[in-house]
Amino acid sequence: MAVSAIAFKAKNKEDRYLCDGIECGDWSDEFLDTLILSDAMLIIRNDLSKPDNVDLENFYKFIASLPLSNDVAFINDNYDPVEVELTDEQLNIVRKRNGW
Repeated sequence: MAVSAIAFKAKNKEDRYLCDGIECGDWSDEFLDTLILSDAMLIIRNDLSKPDNVDLENFYKFIASLPLSNDVAFINDNYDPVEVELTDEQLNIVRKRNGW
């Protein structure tokens, strides 16, 4: 079963995504952008239904609420939100890493 999610694809880079923290980053890339989808920053709904624009807006609001954060501008300048599909194996990797 494939699960829909939103990832943040790096602009002007082929198959690279914003990583889900430094432990998931590719150290050969200047921004740690990853080639591995299960290591990417992902928006996944709790009920595993397809995320929509409201989910994306809520993500941006959450990032903007973090102290001393200018991450929303960085994300918008360097990444495009894209719909992706995760395999069960990829979803399990994300679940284990994030403790859910």
